[in-house]
Amino acid sequence: YTELLLGSSQKLQQGRSELEILQIAAGQLSRLLDRPILYALSEEGKDLHFQAEPAEQEGELQPYLSREEQGVAQWVRRNNKHAGATTDTLPHAKGLYLSVRGTQGGMGVVGIPMEDYPLPGAFEKNLMVAILNECGLILERRRLQKEKQQSEMETQRERLRANLLRAISHDLRTPLTSISGNAGVLMEKSITLDERKKQELYTAIYDDSMWLVNLTENLLAVTRIENGSIHIRMEPELLDEVF
Repeated sequence: YTELLLGSSQKLQQGRSELEILQIAAGQLSRLLDRPILYALSEEGKDLHFQAEPAEQEGELQPYLSREEQGVAQWVRRNNKHAGATTDTLPHAKGLYLSVRGTQGGMGVVGIPMEDYPLPGAFEKNLMVAILNECGLILERRRLQKEKQQSEMETQRERLRANLLRAISHDLRTPLTSISGNAGVLMEKSITLDERKKQELYTAIYDDSMWLVNLTENLLAVTRIENGSIHIRMEPELLDEVF
């Protein structure tokens, strides 16, 4: 029993996605009970979408995809409990529906056809529940790891925004200081300045203002790229020409 469970855990951990992990668990149950198995991830804001394992036997499971059977599966999802055939909860169902439990709630639902199939023995039941519990813990660990990565990415984005804001503030301060200084000189000493000096100050003010315009356009372009409202058309270029 322990060796079987360890082997099951190792296979489950090889799953590359949550759905693949649940599919592996469904495959193990299918081989254990010698029948096709239904499985669906429980994702917030999304309906249960059942798939069959093995996939080529999905046609045999059509009676278990009826509205009544789906209602039992939804109850299992909401309550994070087992229900259906061979249980005291909604026993009229054709299938047995088990919650794939994590420590913080249900991670998925597995449907086991019971009509026209032999009832699993005590050993099969214990191993079946143990496999699903291990699957739930691995799914939860994977989801928590993903949330941690997303949180770290958001923290990094906030840090980049703060650094960008500091850099922009510095880049804005220099031309603005120059513009206000040159404008102040023109306001206070316009009468005493010759035309050449005035043109130099006008040119400096114009150049700094255009630099600010270009900076603002670049920032707006970056914002549009992040929002997905602008699409970059990428083309190959010779590296020596770029240099």
